[in-house]
Amino acid sequence: MKHARAGTRTAVLALAVLFCLGSSAEAGQITDNLKLVVDKVLTLLKDPAYTAPQKKDERTRLIHETASGTFDWEEMARRTLGPHWRDITTEQQKQFIDIFVDFLERTYISKIELFLQESKDFTAKNISYIQETIEQERYALVETKILLNDKELPLNYKLINKSGRWVVYDLTIEGVGLVANYRTQFNDILANGSFKTLIDKLKAKEGMDIPGKNSGQQTASGQGISEKK
Repeated sequence: MKHARAGTRTAVLALAVLFCLGSSAEAGQITDNLKLVVDKVLTLLKDPAYTAPQKKDERTRLIHETASGTFDWEEMARRTLGPHWRDITTEQQKQFIDIFVDFLERTYISKIELFLQESKDFTAKNISYIQETIEQERYALVETKILLNDKELPLNYKLINKSGRWVVYDLTIEGVGLVANYRTQFNDILANGSFKTLIDKLKAKEGMDIPGKNSGQQTASGQGISEKK
């Protein structure tokens, strides 16, 4: 039970930072920008003014707006569906993006809230920015570590340069890629059901594991910068 709980906390905290990404950054400034935005959103997440039930929708909206500045939802959605992306219509692709984003927000923000209630002493000082690597001016990897209960947990961000703007399309938590994790789950659902089955499960938030060592979805590509598919 303790190991499962620790794994959940790892993923929850990682996703807290995932939704913290905001404004664009020039090459060489990616990490600096990340630091500033994480600080701001951690403050938002811990702000007592947004803990009241009637304020939670507003907080979710603010987090979504902040993340949308840099997080490329379409790129992430396309990669999570893999080859299935080409098998659905443009209208279905748009539907999947909207529902997938809503699924991520509903799943993770509720768990982040529970984590922060238990870890009131967690601040931006618990996050260390280790290294920034740029590959062929198109892909970037920002490596970070989170100090949690005297244990360092690696969390790496993958970004792609689109028209001079760096956007996040994936992250790895203890070596496990979020995109690869969901691609495996979605592929299993689509192999045994339909696109509607997947949409219904996302709406119901059913059967979707949080990426992390305890999810059983380790991927060898989790430490690379780009996943050119």
